[in-house]
Amino acid sequence: MKGQPVVWTAVVTALVLTVTGTVSPAAAASGEKGGLERSTSEKLEDKRYIAAGDRAYVVGAADGGFPPMGWHIRGEMGGVWAHPIKLLDGYWFSLNGHWLPKADKFTTGTGYTRMEYPEVEGLKVERMAFAPTDQPVVLTGLTIENTGEKNRSVRFGMDLRSELMASYPWGWSEPKDAGEFNGKDEASLDADSGIVTFREPGKDWVAKAGFNLPPSSGKTGDDYWGPASDEEQEGHNEFGNGTGARLGWELELPADGSKTVWFAVAGSHTSEKEADQALRRSLKDPESLLKKKVAEYRRLLERTEVQLPDRKLKEAFDWGKLNMADLKITARDVQVRDVKEGKVYPDRPTATFPELTGIGAGFPDYPWLFGTDGAYTAYPLIASGQWDTAMEHLRSIRDVSRAINGDTGKVIHEMTMDGSVYFGTNEQAGNTNETAQFATAVDLVWRWTGEDAFMDDMYDFVKDGLRTVTSDLDSDGDSWPEGLGMVERPGMGSEKLDVTAYTWQALKALERMAESKGDGETARWAREKAGFMAGRFVSGWWMEEESLFADSLCNEGDGEGEEGSNVCMEEKEKLQQRHWINAVPMETGMAPDERAEQALERLESDTFTGPTGLFHTGKGGGPEGEGELKVWSLPNSVMAHAEANYGRLGEDQALKYMDLIASELDMEMPGALTEIAPSPDYDPFVDFRERAMFMQAWSSYGTQWPVIHHFLGVRPDAPAREVAVLPDIPDSWPGLSVRKLRVGKAEMAVSAEKSNGRYLTRVEEAPAGWKMTLGHVLPAGAEVKTVKLNGREADYVVNETSRGREVTVDTRTGRVQTLEIITK
Repeated sequence: MKGQPVVWTAVVTALVLTVTGTVSPAAAASGEKGGLERSTSEKLEDKRYIAAGDRAYVVGAADGGFPPMGWHIRGEMGGVWAHPIKLLDGYWFSLNGHWLPKADKFTTGTGYTRMEYPEVEGLKVERMAFAPTDQPVVLTGLTIENTGEKNRSVRFGMDLRSELMASYPWGWSEPKDAGEFNGKDEASLDADSGIVTFREPGKDWVAKAGFNLPPSSGKTGDDYWGPASDEEQEGHNEFGNGTGARLGWELELPADGSKTVWFAVAGSHTSEKEADQALRRSLKDPESLLKKKVAEYRRLLERTEVQLPDRKLKEAFDWGKLNMADLKITARDVQVRDVKEGKVYPDRPTATFPELTGIGAGFPDYPWLFGTDGAYTAYPLIASGQWDTAMEHLRSIRDVSRAINGDTGKVIHEMTMDGSVYFGTNEQAGNTNETAQFATAVDLVWRWTGEDAFMDDMYDFVKDGLRTVTSDLDSDGDSWPEGLGMVERPGMGSEKLDVTAYTWQALKALERMAESKGDGETARWAREKAGFMAGRFVSGWWMEEESLFADSLCNEGDGEGEEGSNVCMEEKEKLQQRHWINAVPMETGMAPDERAEQALERLESDTFTGPTGLFHTGKGGGPEGEGELKVWSLPNSVMAHAEANYGRLGEDQALKYMDLIASELDMEMPGALTEIAPSPDYDPFVDFRERAMFMQAWSSYGTQWPVIHHFLGVRPDAPAREVAVLPDIPDSWPGLSVRKLRVGKAEMAVSAEKSNGRYLTRVEEAPAGWKMTLGHVLPAGAEVKTVKLNGREADYVVNETSRGREVTVDTRTGRVQTLEIITK
C-alpha cells in the first residue's frame, strides 16, 4: 500500500558500511566543459523522462515514480528495457524506513538525467541515471549527503519490481495478446553478492540487478511495490505478471559527507551470461562509464556547431542531436516474423539477424524501426553529422524488407526490435510512400558522404522498389501510384498526394544514382517517368477553387461503404480533405512556383494552421467535415522545408513553423522535442497511457535541416567532388554560421552575413580539390553592383530560382573562400 513504512527482513548477512566522501555522479558528469543541462521543478509528476543508451533505457516520471505508461502494451511502455525486452516496471528508494518524497527538481544533462529530492532529516538525496553505449544495462547512482555536523547511521532501502516482457505482442495482438504471452516472473537473491535475478520460466529472458555496495538485507516476493498506489499496481498488472524484491543497507555517513550507491539493471533475451557480464562490467567503475557517456555526447554537440540569432531555435537544434543519439537502437539476435498486423505469430522466423541498428521513432511507444520515420530523420542525422546511424538504419530496413518482401524492393513500415514486422509487406496496402522515401534517403546520404560503396550496396534494392511502386502499385497505369501514404485515415482516394510527390522525388534520386553507376537504361527510365509525372501534375491534381492540390484522387470502387459527405463519388474525382500532406508537393519541390505560392498561403491560413502549427486535418476537413486539429511536429517540419524551398523564410513562414517545433522543447522532459504539440484536439497531459511521444526523432527535421540546407544553403554532391554554398538568410536575421559540418571527408565552416546591401559568404576547410559554387540569394528586386571573390572582382551568374534571385560564382575549394556581393 502507498505510504506504508518500509519493513526489512534480514536475509543477507548483516553488513555495516562506513562511508567517506567520494566524487558524486554529478561531479563526474560535469568534469569537462561543453555539455548542456536543462532543468525544471514544475509538475514533475505529470512529466516523463528517459535515460537511454543504444541497447537499454529507463523511462519514468520526472518526480522519480514509475506510473503505468504507454498504449501499445497498456501501462507497460515505461520502466527499464534492454532491447527487445522489458526488465523492470520500476524501482523505489527509502531512507530510515520511509519512502523518498517526490523529487522536486529534474535535470536533463548531456547523456544523463538527474533528480534532486527535498531534504529530509538533514539528508539530501540526488539521483543520477544513464545507460552506457553498447551495453544492455542502465545505471542509477543515488548520492546521500549528510548535511549535519555529526556522523550518523542511515538505513537505506529500495524495492524492485520486475516485468520480463517482449516489445511484441501488443495489447490487441492475436493469437495471444501481451498478457497471454507474458508468463509469471520468478526472483532469486544471491546472498553473497546481493544480486537479484529475475527470470520468466520457459524463456531465455533474464534481468539482473546489482550494486556497488552489497545490501545488508534482502528478500524477494510478489508484494514489493515500493510506494506505488493500488491504482498504479492495477495499471501495471493489466498486462503484467512480475514479482519483486526488497533490499536494505546500513550506512554510516560522516559529518558533512556523502556516499553514492550505484545500482545497475542489466538484461538479455538470449542468455543469463550476457546479462551477468554487462552487470558486473558496469559496476566495476560507474563513474568512468558516466564520463565516457558524457564525452560521447559532447562530441556530438561539437559537430555541426551552429550560431543562430534565434536562441530558442539554436537550443532545439543542439538538443535535437542528443535526442537522436538517445533514440539510436541496437538489438541482437533479431528474429524476423511477419505478424500480419497483429493477426498471427509464426512459430519460426523468416530470417534471423545477429544484430540490427537504427533510429527509433520515439519514446515511450515507438522505440523501434520505421521505414518512413527513418527517411525523415535521415535529414537531421546527416545535418548533425550522425551519418553512421542513418546508414545503419537504412541497411537494417533494407535487410528486413528483403527478408519479408523478397525482390519487390518494397520497404516495410514498422518492426519492433524483436523482429516482428507489423505492417508493410507485399500483401498489404502500404505505406507506398516509404519505398519512395527510402530511395531519396539513400541518395541524400550518398551525396553528403560520397560513400559509393554504400550507394552500390543499396542500389538494386532501390531500383527494385521503384519499379514495384510504378508498376504493381499503379494498377490503372496513370503514373499516380496507389496505396497508403502518411495520412492513415479512412475516406481517401486510392492515389495519395504525398505518395505521388515522394515517388517523383525518388525517381530523380534514382536517376542520379543510375547515372553514377553507368546504368543508362535505368537513368533514362527514371528521368522520363519523373518528367511525365511532373508534366501532368498540375492538370491532374490542382483544384483551382481550393488553391490547393487534391490530397487524393479516386479510382474505380473508391468510396464504396465509406461514411461521410466528402468521399469519393466517381472515378478520377479530385478529393480535398484538408490533410497536412497538402504541403508535400512544396516540400519535394514538385509544385511549380505559382501554384506553390498559392498553396502555401492557403496552408498558412487559420483553416490549416493553429497557434502551435499545421493541423493534421484542417478545419472542416476529413470525410465528415470534422477536421483533426492536432499538431504533429512532422507536418510543421514539412511545412518549414516547403516554405524555405520557395524562399519564404519570414516570421510567418518557414521561421514560424521551425520556432513552433522549438517552443515544445521543454513541454515534458527538458531538452526533448515532442511528437504532438498542445492543440485544440490534443491535451499533452492526459493519462500517461493515452499520450503521444515525449521525444520524437523526426522533430529535428524541422529545426536542423532548414538551417543547413536553406539558410546556409550547403548542398554537396560528394561523389562528383562538388559543393554549392548558397545562403538565403531570413530578413529578420543578420546572419548565421556553422562549424565542423561534415561534408565528404572534411568538416567545413560556413558563415553568411547581410547588412545594408552587402552579402558575405565565407567557407573554410571545404574538401580539398572540389569544384565549389559560392553565392547568395538576394531579396526580390535587388540588383548586383559588385561581386568579389577573396577581395577580387569575379565573374558571376544571376539565376532566377524558386528560392529567389541567386548570384553565384564558380571556383575551387581552398582553405578559405570569401564571396562578397554588394547590391545597388
